Amino acid sequence: MFHTGNNVKWVIPPALHFWYNAYARLFSTEFFMKPHILILALVVICTVSVIAEDKTLNSYFPFDPPQTRQQWEQRRIELKQQILVSQGLFPLPDKTDLKPIVHHPIERDEYTVYGVILEAVPGYYVTGNLYVPKNRAGKMPGVLSPHGHWYNGRFHEHPDKDFARELETGAEKYDPCGRFPLQARCVTLARLGCVVFHYDMIGYADSVQFDHHLGVREAMNTKENWGFFSPQAELRGQNTMGLQTLASIRALDWLETLPEVDKRRIAITGASGGGTQSFILAAIDDRLAASFPAVMVSTSMQGGCSCENACHLRVETGNVEIAALFAPKPQGLTAADDWTKEMETKGFPQLKQLYGLYSAEKAVSLFARIEFGHNYNLPSRDSMYRFMNEHLKLGHPFGDDPIEQPFMPLTVEEMTVWTGEHAKPTGDSIGDVFERKLLREIDQRSQAQLAALPVEKRREIVRGALTAMIGGKKIGEEDRDVEADVPKEESYGIYWKARITDKRSGLAVTVVTLFSQPTGDELCVFVSKNGISDYFDENNQPIDEIAKLLALGNKGIMIIDLHGQGGEQPLERAPLVVSGNGREPWHHSLAYTYGYNPTAFAQRVQGLMTMISMTRNRGSKFAQAKLTLYGLHGGAPYAAAARALLGDVVDELIVDTESFRFANIETLDDVNMLPGIVKYGDLPAILELSDPANTTIRGER
Repeated sequence: MFHTGNNVKWVIPPALHFWYNAYARLFSTEFFMKPHILILALVVICTVSVIAEDKTLNSYFPFDPPQTRQQWEQRRIELKQQILVSQGLFPLPDKTDLKPIVHHPIERDEYTVYGVILEAVPGYYVTGNLYVPKNRAGKMPGVLSPHGHWYNGRFHEHPDKDFARELETGAEKYDPCGRFPLQARCVTLARLGCVVFHYDMIGYADSVQFDHHLGVREAMNTKENWGFFSPQAELRGQNTMGLQTLASIRALDWLETLPEVDKRRIAITGASGGGTQSFILAAIDDRLAASFPAVMVSTSMQGGCSCENACHLRVETGNVEIAALFAPKPQGLTAADDWTKEMETKGFPQLKQLYGLYSAEKAVSLFARIEFGHNYNLPSRDSMYRFMNEHLKLGHPFGDDPIEQPFMPLTVEEMTVWTGEHAKPTGDSIGDVFERKLLREIDQRSQAQLAALPVEKRREIVRGALTAMIGGKKIGEEDRDVEADVPKEESYGIYWKARITDKRSGLAVTVVTLFSQPTGDELCVFVSKNGISDYFDENNQPIDEIAKLLALGNKGIMIIDLHGQGGEQPLERAPLVVSGNGREPWHHSLAYTYGYNPTAFAQRVQGLMTMISMTRNRGSKFAQAKLTLYGLHGGAPYAAAARALLGDVVDELIVDTESFRFANIETLDDVNMLPGIVKYGDLPAILELSDPANTTIRGER
């Protein structure tokens, strides 16, 4: 299922304009002054699929802030949509009844701790503890507290050996605060006057319905009953990161309804994996007033667990830019002797520059303590308390005295929500059976939600999702070399081949252009499964479909090898990364490849779109001519996607779908894998984005 090797991953952006260079090269001889050759040269527009330096979660992810606020506001819209698509949350699913259960109160002198069970979606529970201050007048700020990948999550207790080391290094100073650091931050925030919801990640503490470390499992890969990390789940945008993000959204839904909580002053803070949950929720949910993601935001490692990775999430972006989406609201970060250690010089200055577009530089802070390893230790927690005190307007006149004070830790028996009449889920409510049922029902609700929308709204959503899936960043013309054969006369007319090479990688794509007469009222662009070879027979003569068009005499024919087509070794399977961080096999996830790099399908569509755009924008004789795009012999999905995104740049679309459906993909390394597309209606929904009056669809059964 996977092709592996040294964490190799791809970034393949679309080729850009090379027209001027091609024109200068090709028009330098007398041969090109002939009228029919002049026409030929004017319409030879080529594109290239470029393999740049491989990207993994451990690559370098710099953030280059835009120069104007207007530029950023447009980028903000695009990036937020990309994040939501990656999480399977575009559009946000219809909210279902949370059916909150708040029970089993544990009384302390200054606060009360409750067990909480929320039904985030029917059948799936979010569990945690609610810390409520006592003897407080008026509404109080709320704080969401996702825990991250600490052993046993919300129930975490440092073993004696680890706690002794923390005391020795100065990372902790007090018992029990340092022994129970996750409880300590909730208790202290409650003592400062905040209502705190400390909730579980998937598979931690009381979240028992399925394991946190699922990974690819052959038994869960069926078209009818699938599990996470399977082709069917990926095609529907279903991933564990998205489920955790949805849990955070629903936790916020509930927290803001509590009578004690001031919904205008709700913050989130977590570290490591909890830091990822924090800055992701802050990026997509405007209800938060402050965010403090600890030891996670950096230009280096982006998130090691499969629960921190999703297809499309970090293509052409990274954690620093995602965190920037929270601007100009208050945001605090920490750095340690881990992947965040260079944040002071790489990432934070750019983040502060972005905040400067709103004249809000003071709203973003970095607390760097790189003498400590990866942590949410006492110095970091102290920085967080002071940050929350300022930005949630808690009103405490902190001096130099320690903010954290001793407390009576809760036992696991006191913290668990599965007690008394609230029994722990069993049977069909846990494990593989539950996982399959949950994903099937989420898919059904998603399909019903889209079907209920007006046609134009549904098309707007599909087009937005497709834009996020295809993506692509343009690269300058200086990165291109153009080589072209001298056009030659064939029995059917003129044949010309051009080769576009990327200077950095040495890789290239080939395009052929055919003419029978020196006129050009229409340009016909052909794509297929295998590229140019699909349109020539064993004698290197154009097949009937091309020959008939050439016989009309007024058409230019362009046939293109898209990314991975043609050449001596055409791409039959997409190379994938088994693991992004060298850990155990449960880290297998398609997101380690397509969370950082565009899919092979996206690269093909990017190239096709770029080529078509150049025929319209570079003074070609065909700039005003009719442009017909043909997707035949397996090329229908590429042509349909390009036309859907380009709109009326393409005058007519002719495709033979051969009944292709993305939903029939059975392996993760299929070259047509496009995560999320089945959620939005598969190929029929893409075709629906094209003007039906100028679209011919064949091959449907």
